[in-house]
Amino acid sequence: MINVLLICSQGASTAIMCDRIKEAAKQNNVEMEVNAVAMAVSSDYIPKADVVLLGPQVRYLRSKVVAVAGEKPVDTIEMATYGMMDGKKVFDQIMGMLK
Repeated sequence: MINVLLICSQGASTAIMCDRIKEAAKQNNVEMEVNAVAMAVSSDYIPKADVVLLGPQVRYLRSKVVAVAGEKPVDTIEMATYGMMDGKKVFDQIMGMLK
């Protein structure tokens, strides 16, 4: 099971992205748990994650997330990908981060 954490400013629109990523994972026979949290509480969830992704609206906080995440892979979802809610593209991004 791959645990993915998406960090955004409020957590609302990112919930839709979570569903799209889960759908892509299911289509690729990959067990994946995807959760979205607001930046304000992210440090409580980062230790449980295998991969951490930031929404484009909080990409400027990447260095803070990296400091908490340690060796865990951290990346930002591209603005166009996020805007289109392209779960397949983000799923591919996650799988690339785990290589």
